[in-house]
Amino acid sequence: MEAILQAIRDDELAATVEIVLSNNPQAPALEIARSFGVKAEAVDSKGLTRQQHEENLVERLANHSVDYVVMAGYMRILTPFFLKHFQDPAGYYRVVNIHPSLLPAFPGKSAYEEAFEHGVRVSGITVHLVDCQVDHGPILAQEPFPRLDNDSLDSFKSRGLAVEHQLYPAVLQNISQNGIRLLPQATHQKVASK
Repeated sequence: MEAILQAIRDDELAATVEIVLSNNPQAPALEIARSFGVKAEAVDSKGLTRQQHEENLVERLANHSVDYVVMAGYMRILTPFFLKHFQDPAGYYRVVNIHPSLLPAFPGKSAYEEAFEHGVRVSGITVHLVDCQVDHGPILAQEPFPRLDNDSLDSFKSRGLAVEHQLYPAVLQNISQNGIRLLPQATHQKVASK
């Protein structure tokens, strides 16, 4: 999220962030957003059903007339109830996510760890549209990065985060200029292992 806000500040991304929402009232992202002058709110999910929480999210987002929902560290799985509120006439959902693997490899919340433990020689970052499956929707961009022989998990993750911080704002800028452009399914890259 901070990389996106910085890209906007640096005039590298022609977009505005209307609001930052987190289900965690203690999330550092809320203060980071405020430091950029962006409205930030916690929409606590504790004690609520998933649908009640998503109703609260949809209400907050509707108050800000957002064109796209951009996921950046939001670790809850969104349901069809939420997604239907952001369905584009072209059939996809206007919800963008970034994932630290070359999907379809290593979906889920432990992608860096799983790729590292699997011994991949090349990993990568995927930016995709969210659909009703976990880390699955139409791919907008993928960027590989190597695993080096002397990598620790931390150095591997650090290299991936650097790619994330460059790729996500670039993809959002492309959406800002050209709308949604999907990669052909045949271009999905395979993960090579040792």
